[in-house]
Amino acid sequence: MSEVILENVYKSFSPRQGERVTSQTQSPLKGGEKTDAARERAESVNVLRRINLTIADGEFMVLVGPSGCGKSTLLRLIAGLEVMTGGNIWVGDRLINDLPPKERDIAMVFQNYALYPHMTVYDNIAFGLRRRQLENSGNQHSPLPNFAEDLLVGATKKLPKGLRYISDKERAVDEQVRSVAQLLQIETLLKRLPKQLSGGQRQRVALGRAIARNPQVFLMDEPLSNLDAKLRAETRAQIVKLQRQLGTTTIYVTHDQTEAMTMGDRIAIMSEGKIQQVDSPLEIYNHPANLFVAEFIGSPPMNFIPVKFHAPLLITYSQFRLTLPDIWAKALQKYDGKTLILGIRPEHLNLSMPATKNLPVQVDLVENLGNDSFLSVRIAEPGSQPSPTNNYLQVRIPPERFVQVGEQLWLSLNPEKIHFFDPETELAIFP
Repeated sequence: MSEVILENVYKSFSPRQGERVTSQTQSPLKGGEKTDAARERAESVNVLRRINLTIADGEFMVLVGPSGCGKSTLLRLIAGLEVMTGGNIWVGDRLINDLPPKERDIAMVFQNYALYPHMTVYDNIAFGLRRRQLENSGNQHSPLPNFAEDLLVGATKKLPKGLRYISDKERAVDEQVRSVAQLLQIETLLKRLPKQLSGGQRQRVALGRAIARNPQVFLMDEPLSNLDAKLRAETRAQIVKLQRQLGTTTIYVTHDQTEAMTMGDRIAIMSEGKIQQVDSPLEIYNHPANLFVAEFIGSPPMNFIPVKFHAPLLITYSQFRLTLPDIWAKALQKYDGKTLILGIRPEHLNLSMPATKNLPVQVDLVENLGNDSFLSVRIAEPGSQPSPTNNYLQVRIPPERFVQVGEQLWLSLNPEKIHFFDPETELAIFP
């Protein structure tokens, strides 16, 4: 088992012939350069930029972000399936930049399982083990040369079990396959073909094939995306349990924030080819580094309201006025008279009474989930029609509180749970 270190990793793709690049991530031309090579560099699309990340030995790291943020590309760079444009990747004390995939001692679980359809579950799990033994075959323990052993194995393969010739290396493979099958509770499936398995069973076989190799690092690229909700929750718990049991360094890619929050020791939030924040799930939820992270993590997402700050501690929005806790005085001092972005999560908005420190809203949508109810509301002027700004908020309320569409409500903000963001840099402001 080993730590994984990514140092200033870049990945660029050149545009296809005739394609015009308009991406904001393209590299600018250096002053005075007119050459075709310089123009080609300028027009290349940087899908990963300045990736610096250390995954500790035995850690479960989750890469999460929207589609196109570069998380799967980063995983493929670590596996050796893509070529880096720049930077270094270390696994333990080995620099693996120039090593082919088979020499990196890394096992990858793909989104589409990638099982051999003509092989049984047993042979799918055993395939990598047999290949490794074939490449490392010295076979010092057997009195027969390799070709003779293979000939005997093939000739006796269809005989009754007691009459088959089984080599020492095949016994080792069999022991490992059955051990992994027992770990994943798929012993009864070993003789089946992939087409005879459910989605969850196929996923466990794919995991088994990776586990059987006993690699230094596991890479998992959205392995649960093809499963239904119930099976996804079950398999998610099983993967976490297995990882803790094996203690193997794991890098897991997903776009599902629920998977990220429940599985990872730490989470790396990615957007537009860059890492936005790396921390524990609860730390990211409670202290997002910027506006993107605050909006991406949380379901429903954080609400944002543009407010004006008046020193020392007053914020206003239309008829809404709220005095902040003293802890904010120093952090917001330089924003006196300026607009800030106030962030508040749906569970920190409460139904309340009419008051200037509360927000008047009109209910546009009600979603009753049984254990919770979610409201989509629009901020309105007190005693009038909804504001033309159409500022929508999401609110979580207890399920026993009955609310109708069109109803006028007042919402109070929990002052201890308010976040602020700079509207220009979009960075969080911490007290």
